[in-house]
Amino acid sequence: MPASQASPLQALFAAAEQVVGPLPGYHHETYAVRLSAASGLFGQSAGWVKLRDPRPGLLWFDRRCFGSEDDLLARLAGRVSRIPEVGRIDSLTVQSFIVGSTLAEVSRPGEEVPAEFVDQIFRLFQELLAVESHDPALLALHSPLPEDRGSTAFARDLVRFTFTDVVAHSLSHFEALFHSLGIHPASATASMRSLHTELERMTPRPFGLLHGDVHRANLIVDEDDGLWTIDWELALIGDPLYDLATHLHLMRYPARQENHVVARWAAVAEDLRPGATAGIEADLPRYLAFKRIQSVYTDVIRQAYSTERGETSTAEAAKVINTALDRAADSLLLPTVAGAGEIEQELLRWLTTPRKRRPDNTGGSPSAP
Repeated sequence: MPASQASPLQALFAAAEQVVGPLPGYHHETYAVRLSAASGLFGQSAGWVKLRDPRPGLLWFDRRCFGSEDDLLARLAGRVSRIPEVGRIDSLTVQSFIVGSTLAEVSRPGEEVPAEFVDQIFRLFQELLAVESHDPALLALHSPLPEDRGSTAFARDLVRFTFTDVVAHSLSHFEALFHSLGIHPASATASMRSLHTELERMTPRPFGLLHGDVHRANLIVDEDDGLWTIDWELALIGDPLYDLATHLHLMRYPARQENHVVARWAAVAEDLRPGATAGIEADLPRYLAFKRIQSVYTDVIRQAYSTERGETSTAEAAKVINTALDRAADSLLLPTVAGAGEIEQELLRWLTTPRKRRPDNTGGSPSAP
């Protein structure tokens, strides 16, 4: 094919000096492509871009409200610092690839995060809180349009998505595995009812822009110790306290540092978005309980998929599931939690037992509020 007729993807690879991948990731098969100096993309003499291809047949565990991560990042350019740039090669849209190590590699979950990185995480939260949630340019990208109906309605929608679009949707394939781990429909129903009861007591707070997935693997440390935030697919407009709860749950700070982070976030949030900390003492534990329950279903399903594809050993998967069950035992009303060895045996049994076709909600569209 003549160069003038080459597809955008062919043109990109033609300009590549190096291709690395596939990189770790659940929802996409991702490659980093190093462009030659002739590309001039992102104003660099030579740089890296990221290419992603969605993996087929996977469940999405969180609501996706911005239809295009690329469009969102383009809108946030100049307003939120150290995020991937968006560029075009002919008709192909690409993101800059941030070269460095994840914060998880520098400081593992459960370990204290160095102060200089905590400072940069708070710069991110400050910039997010400063973004006007009623910005027409952002609202045009958000579906459905966020209705500022208060924290209770926002949280209720999150719970409905988890139990309706994920849990109920996946039961036909994973029911036997859930049962073997002590997670029965009755316990799921009881925990959902308990959550709904708690959510009715939520305090209203002003909405803002949330990243929705700020954790150590989505924070990249560059060669100058600058911290970059990637993977904005789960961003949404909603209750800022949910962003803090998600961050705390996924980061797994040591207790002393977590208390410091909560206090610092409260001071920053109240200054930039008055009312954002209303009811935090009661509502933060409610959001954390939801995240623990959600993570059980997320980790069981994700680890089961990963073992089916041969990407994760049953021993590794069992450890992840055991941790999730242990953290959520009280919220899920579990009398006992199976050990990693027992969970591995149940995984092996499940893998060799005929079952229904895997569910698929790859459209990822949130349930209508």
